[in-house]
Amino acid sequence: MTPTTNLGRARLADLRDLVKRAGLPMPMFNARLCAGRVVIAVVDVWWPEAAVAAEVDSRGWHLPPGDWEPALRRHARLTAHGILVLHFTPKQIRAEPAQVVAAIRAALDAARADGRPRVRALPPSA
Repeated sequence: MTPTTNLGRARLADLRDLVKRAGLPMPMFNARLCAGRVVIAVVDVWWPEAAVAAEVDSRGWHLPPGDWEPALRRHARLTAHGILVLHFTPKQIRAEPAQVVAAIRAALDAARADGRPRVRALPPSA
């Protein structure tokens, strides 16, 4: 196990602990999501009943040259399959837990509604 893997597990453990403390539905962790026999992606956190995924994204893991565009392609694949992907930094999980919980709760509640996002689009300002 590499130090990077250990660090990733610690960051995911922070999110797992936050989910438990907040009383959110317990998700799957490191879930392999498939469309038929094709693996779309392995996500950090997965709420199957809502088709919501959460990712713990650090600069060190996702922003180095060569990693940013694959991360964007991965997000696009997940979204194309109707999966709502939430992204949180380790700092947000530690310093802004209420906002992280609110975002997760809103995503789960929206999925339970009628399946349509409760948002509206405004035209650009003239």
